[in-house]
Amino acid sequence: MRSSTFSVLAGILCIGISACSTVGQRASGFAAAPGSATATPVASPDLPSVDLSGELLYQILEAEIALQRRHYDVAGERYLYLAEETRDPRFAEMATKVAIFSRDDTRALLAARLWAELDPSQIEAHQMMVVASIRAGDPDAALPHMESLLTPRDDGEDGFRLVASMLNRDVDVIAAMSLLDRYIAGHGDNRVAYFNYAQFAVRVGQLGKAEEAIDRCLALDPDAIDTIGLRVQILLQQKREAEALDFMAESVRRLPEDNRLGLMYARMLVDAKRLEEATMQYERLLGRVGANTEVLLTLGMINLQLNHLDAAEKYLLQAAQDENAGNDAQFYLGLIEEGRNDPDAAMAHYAAVAGGNLYPEARMRIVVLLAGKGRVDEARDQLHILHTQLPDQQKRLYQVEGEILRGAGRSEEAMQVLGAALEANPGDADLLYQHAITADSLGLMNVFEDDLRAILERDPNNVDALNTLGYTLADRTDRFEEAYVYIQRALARSPQSNAILDSMGWVLYRLGNHKEAIKYLRRSLEIKLDHEVAAHLGEVLWVSGERDEAINVWEQALERFPDDKLLLDVMKRFGQ
Repeated sequence: MRSSTFSVLAGILCIGISACSTVGQRASGFAAAPGSATATPVASPDLPSVDLSGELLYQILEAEIALQRRHYDVAGERYLYLAEETRDPRFAEMATKVAIFSRDDTRALLAARLWAELDPSQIEAHQMMVVASIRAGDPDAALPHMESLLTPRDDGEDGFRLVASMLNRDVDVIAAMSLLDRYIAGHGDNRVAYFNYAQFAVRVGQLGKAEEAIDRCLALDPDAIDTIGLRVQILLQQKREAEALDFMAESVRRLPEDNRLGLMYARMLVDAKRLEEATMQYERLLGRVGANTEVLLTLGMINLQLNHLDAAEKYLLQAAQDENAGNDAQFYLGLIEEGRNDPDAAMAHYAAVAGGNLYPEARMRIVVLLAGKGRVDEARDQLHILHTQLPDQQKRLYQVEGEILRGAGRSEEAMQVLGAALEANPGDADLLYQHAITADSLGLMNVFEDDLRAILERDPNNVDALNTLGYTLADRTDRFEEAYVYIQRALARSPQSNAILDSMGWVLYRLGNHKEAIKYLRRSLEIKLDHEVAAHLGEVLWVSGERDEAINVWEQALERFPDDKLLLDVMKRFGQ
């Protein structure tokens, strides 16, 4: 007589597996017959009929209790015993997963071999057999099971992926690579095998082998999208960006109707900052797929970056109709209105951002725009509300409040706000830097220096602190040699910074080295047309006798910055 207890194990087994969910999902098949105290296994022609003796039931309960208590050695031993006694593949599965999870490599190999023998149609059994064989140092045992993993499947699943994800140790990786080498040597026409080989080689940093394998894939099927994508990934990891783009462009020309390929290429063009080409590619995609939200949103962002505001607005207004993209679209529509110098329209869009990652930024943009309109107290009220809504943004909220107060000429209040922020975040470099700048606006040179030196004590290579301290010493004091040392250290770490090049030019001018000063100031102005740099360069040129060139530099800058006080003051000082 079959034991009626056997079939009620579903509830008991679920208790055990919940204690170790990462071992794997519970094997299905045990169920109680509705409305009856007697239960039987769910019918399956592949499962054995098992009479549960008292001894077997005791082993099952002991295994489950051990699993619940995380005594994996005991659980694995009991499940393997049960699998051998009953020939039930579900016990073999549990024995395998417990042993794999607990890295009991010897028992894992025994259990996986039994599971694959008892249920050869189960792809997971072959996956575990390959993992167990490699881990146990017996890759030969895995070779017959590779066939099941590297044969194309109707469901499109990648049978080798789980194996690859479970091999962490260097010795396992080397063994797996060797195993794949041996497998593909006898399967020269198996695209799936080469593809898995390439993926695994990428994962373990063997990019040369990966490229060889993926090229073999392409020879077997040049139009497989996954293969094209992996070859691009390999080229990019090898820092061969131009080749990757050329290869993708050729693939898109050959397969113009494949939207996945077109989308990959468009994203690559964006990453390469080839925005005009990316725009054309996204527009082609839009023509084929219709009003796709991702494409619309991306086109809006690209056109915004290119300062094509009308085109950006057109795409973003369409994207905003999708509730899933509405918040992002409204934020970028706000940026467009800022670009058009319409703060009220910008604030309306920012206010429409109801959530998402851009919500904090949208609220802070409203605060900044309110302050820009002279509504500083209203802006501060908004910030105080945000302190409650955005507890993880406290430091930044203090920074924004300090900045708008300083910009409004209320530096004393800004110092109070930043002082409170520093009490909550002692030694914070960003807050110290802002506190220093605010102190400078009040003429508190000692506080300014103390703050910047405090930053440099903790971070001697802080470029902003080095440059700001050096420039201010050169501009406001006669400590030119000391200033030069700070600026030189900053420039060594950021040699293409136009601000630091300007500082170096200015300190050299103050040291009397006009010729070298002009070189640095010209380099700075070439990198970025800046009103302060133009004022400095013009002054040094004038003092050096190059008055026509000085006037030309000032006048060109005034075309861009017609009301700039610094430019107008320096020109007035030299009679212009």
